[in-house]
Amino acid sequence: MKKITVIGAGFAGLTIALKLAQKGFKVHLHEKSERLGGLLGTEYSEYGMAEKAANSLILTDRSEKLFKEIGLDLTYPLESSKKRFIFRGFPKAMPLNPFEILKVAFTVIPRVLFAKASLKPKSGETLQDWGLRRLGKAPTRFLLGPAMQGIYANEAKDLSASLIITPLFKKDREKFRGTISGPNGMQDIVDYLHATLQQLDVEIYLNSDLDITTVEGPVVIATSASAAANILATRAPQLSTLLKRVNMSSLISTTVFFDKAQTKYKGFGCLIPRDLKLRTFGVLMPPYIFAGRDKTYNETWIMGGKNNQDLLNYSDKDLKDLITKERKSLFKRQDTILDAKIFRWDLALPIYDLELESIQNQLAEIKVPGIFLHGNYLSGIGLSKILERSERLSEEIASQHG
Repeated sequence: MKKITVIGAGFAGLTIALKLAQKGFKVHLHEKSERLGGLLGTEYSEYGMAEKAANSLILTDRSEKLFKEIGLDLTYPLESSKKRFIFRGFPKAMPLNPFEILKVAFTVIPRVLFAKASLKPKSGETLQDWGLRRLGKAPTRFLLGPAMQGIYANEAKDLSASLIITPLFKKDREKFRGTISGPNGMQDIVDYLHATLQQLDVEIYLNSDLDITTVEGPVVIATSASAAANILATRAPQLSTLLKRVNMSSLISTTVFFDKAQTKYKGFGCLIPRDLKLRTFGVLMPPYIFAGRDKTYNETWIMGGKNNQDLLNYSDKDLKDLITKERKSLFKRQDTILDAKIFRWDLALPIYDLELESIQNQLAEIKVPGIFLHGNYLSGIGLSKILERSERLSEEIASQHG
């Protein structure tokens, strides 16, 4: 049985370890911290559950298969979750006015139908510039920008159009069919993956600061780009130098439990465009997304990004005061906060900027025998993208080392 070492036990490390073990590899999984899951996880309190970061996984054929493989029941979203809001004076299901909608219809739809290739972004073009060029000012500000910052936790002006838009033109792109979670939140995915890996005799080492120069056989580095750079400093200095250039940003996820429910806007959540003097990117509404999340009414407020690093230094009280202030602007409500679960992630997410666009192109040209990179800086931040890469990377490894 061929041995392989996986470093990092976030979602990327857990799923690549699973795929490799299923292919007959003897997997050794090393995690530097004391727990599995990375950013993924759920905390429980007397008021209800709070997700540490992601609150769901996009439903695709791959994610549905994963749940079956690990024996986890799929929890499907409520009907109310189909409604989503974007703030423009107040939360709106459609933030564009009739004139703006007509303008988009006459400029974009013909291209989609008859000249789809013309919509492809240029190399070195920001997402904002692409949006202004192809969609117009209002759709870029009130649709494209909020939607993408909700995924990439950064502003459209700081994101690469090529990295984000080009994959949408792939013919073999997975079909999205909504979202799913575990019955007890995202921690279920971590726990069931852990249990399945144990059944497959994967050896798991926590609090492990492994020196890969002492490791025999192929190694998968499934960590952040900055952690991978440190790990590779001696064995692959050129690769390490390149990975150090990946820009990172923070993420703050705060689940707030209120004494009264907000019932006017029932939906998945509300995204907030930039330049409105609001620090929040968006608000999720767990009670209206999945059943059983309304033990006490709660909302998850998402903040962060490269332009909001200072929020990491806010105290718990400062963050709760900021949420109270911005909630008044957003929902026109001032309910009492019963409790708040605050998760601060410093330099946790790669910024999908023009620098990363350049780095990804260079990474494709550098091959270090026996070293395989995996993580959210390579093929997309979303869990479904990470899962897709786990499957394809495991096939590549098996073809070379199986």
